[in-house]
Amino acid sequence: MLAAALAQIRLHKERSIMNDTLKMFLIALITAVIVQLILGPEIMKMRGMVPAQPQPQQQVPVTAPVGTVAPTPAVAPTQVQPPSTEAPKPTIAPNYLTLPVNKARELAHSQGIVVIEDGQKPVEGTPAGQIVEQVPAAGSPMPNAEIRVIVAAAADSKKVPTVVGKQVEEAKKALEGAGFTVETVDKESPKTKGTVLSQKPKGGDKAGLDKPIVLEVASLPMVEVPKITGRYLSRAKSSLKGVGLSVGNIRRVEHEEHGENFVLRQDPEAGSKVAFGAEINLTVVAPN
Repeated sequence: MLAAALAQIRLHKERSIMNDTLKMFLIALITAVIVQLILGPEIMKMRGMVPAQPQPQQQVPVTAPVGTVAPTPAVAPTQVQPPSTEAPKPTIAPNYLTLPVNKARELAHSQGIVVIEDGQKPVEGTPAGQIVEQVPAAGSPMPNAEIRVIVAAAADSKKVPTVVGKQVEEAKKALEGAGFTVETVDKESPKTKGTVLSQKPKGGDKAGLDKPIVLEVASLPMVEVPKITGRYLSRAKSSLKGVGLSVGNIRRVEHEEHGENFVLRQDPEAGSKVAFGAEINLTVVAPN
């Protein structure tokens, strides 16, 4: 009996131990499943096994898995242009002949060319500073961006004769006899018509033969015609004489209201501009 009781107690203990072990196993299994369900996706993200979802409307680069090397983007090969075998076209020299050297320099600068003055030489009838030779010649290829030029030298200077106060024809004769050319400019003056009032350059100065001597010559001054209609002839003559004018042709006509020599019309009219000493034609009343 005792042996049977001990055996029964032993069996009960073994069953109790097995029940406790089974309970522990079930609790551990349930805990592992719960942890896997809750924390599994985050753990996989951290290990790089699940790609991160991109944010809406934003480009997010894909993270390569841990331990791998991201592929290098392919780069298109650079196309190398073969060297050009075509020889550069030579620049053709423009024509600067007959241009003043200063004007040629301005034009050349706009064309990327440098004008170098190599010297001067006297050329009859050519103004000083005008280009008379150039190298390279116009239309020739230019080895570089330079054109070398020769310009006309200034003519020999001479003493200018004094001609102020002389009549213009006499003054011209004196100046042209000395080798100068002459230009005249009219100027109103009370002096006798044709009198030289001034000269440039002045008499006694030296000047080149390539530039003209400019003379100011007296011309008849312009006079405003006074109003003489409505006056009698004697008084009209006095008015005209006072401004340097005189009476020209007189035409006489009959008139019922005005007496003899009453000025009816004048030609030119009052207010007109005429040369000093001009004549004014009148229409007056004839004798009764």
